[in-house]
Amino acid sequence: MTAAKSGFLHTYSDQRLAVLEAADLARRYSAKAGWARDRLDRLLARLENRIIERTLISRLKTALNKTGSLAAAESHVVWMRGAYASGAMETLPSFTPGGLSDGPRLPQTSPRDAGDNHEHRRKNRPILLYVAGGGFVMPPSRKQKTMVQRLAEAVNCEIMMVPHRLAPEHPFPAAPADFAAHYLALLEDGHRPENIFLAADTAGASIVLGALQMLRKDGADLPAGTILFAPWCDLSLSGWSYITRSMSSQSPFRMETAAFCARLYLQDEPVTSPLASPIFADQTGWPPILIHTSENDIHFDDAIRLAENGQKHGCDVRLNYWDSPRHHLERLSSKAAAQSFGQVNAFINRCWRPAGDLQ
Repeated sequence: MTAAKSGFLHTYSDQRLAVLEAADLARRYSAKAGWARDRLDRLLARLENRIIERTLISRLKTALNKTGSLAAAESHVVWMRGAYASGAMETLPSFTPGGLSDGPRLPQTSPRDAGDNHEHRRKNRPILLYVAGGGFVMPPSRKQKTMVQRLAEAVNCEIMMVPHRLAPEHPFPAAPADFAAHYLALLEDGHRPENIFLAADTAGASIVLGALQMLRKDGADLPAGTILFAPWCDLSLSGWSYITRSMSSQSPFRMETAAFCARLYLQDEPVTSPLASPIFADQTGWPPILIHTSENDIHFDDAIRLAENGQKHGCDVRLNYWDSPRHHLERLSSKAAAQSFGQVNAFINRCWRPAGDLQ
């Protein structure tokens, strides 16, 4: 795709971003590191995108070939999830940053099973309740676990990655219901809502924001804020970026893969259900939201529309976006990832209210 055509495809988004930026609700960041290095990085990103794209399509075709036998399909799903979680199915090798282990040091268990955390309550520190995206069908990958550990060290917070039931065996709304239960369990264990932040990446954003709506409807005390990385919030795939990024080499994902995962998750639920596609939700009364994404991400329009919707309903929302060529840029150590984590730290410090500060 030529530069002229690529520029044309960005025009619609640019106009909407200009409105958000004028209202100080959005900001663009650059992670350029010199002409030669930046050009090489973008070339590598395009190559990575093509490899990931072809691998995902190939895996989807293999999975579809198993649907003729229920036993074979179930066995294949179990194998894929195990390989995905262990790193055996990594499309590209992951490199663990120096000094870090291969996953978060914090338990990936239900808060009910974590026991009393007296030290945490004594220090009155914020905690991030995190759900990793896996297209609603996969557990957290090794790369996501490593990313969450880097985030924990960057913001000096406890992060608890929590599980949820997976589609297609457990379709919508099982996942947001599970996440809401994890949050309520934290409250029951004595954690103050002012200390809790919800966080997610990619498909996890739909789950977290769906759970937030459930909690609000039930009258629960809401958390201090929500942090979203490369959020997938529109399962109707109606955003302009789904078309443009699928047509170009800007994203490793295509509409086919997103539609496949959305169908497994939603099944008979309408794609515009606000609990599943939060861009259609009324954000009135929601806690502050921080959105981080790349302008080359297939879900870029989701981030813009979520920010626009927040502005419409009076929600405290902030959209930070990068010129990074990669989807979910925080997955890998980089200047852009460091900038992103720095902004998360600032957001937490702004929204967190220690017990002594409460009226």
